[in-house]
Amino acid sequence: MAKYLLIESKGPLNGGDHSFELGRQLREQQHDVTIYLLQDAVFAARTSMAVGQRLLGDAKKYGLSLVADGVALRERGISGGHVAKDVRVSDMNELVDLLMDRSDKAIWH
Repeated sequence: MAKYLLIESKGPLNGGDHSFELGRQLREQQHDVTIYLLQDAVFAARTSMAVGQRLLGDAKKYGLSLVADGVALRERGISGGHVAKDVRVSDMNELVDLLMDRSDKAIWH
């Protein structure tokens, strides 16, 4: 079982579902998958976005870990209760740790 880090930068309305679909396929093969939401991908973490909520529901169903960049969230006015409860807010320090120490394979989309 490999540890995958999927870094998604595209919004859920602009192809940002790619990492979620790939993550589902990898989980079906018993791999550990973390999706790091960056740039416009953080819109998927917004509680009031229907497309994002569908993606988050699928992620929970398949056991994908979700992390969102705190700076990207703040830049887009998403904070506090507007961030879905299944998404952990993080920072670039953790992204570097995930890339360097805690992932076998990283894919940036």
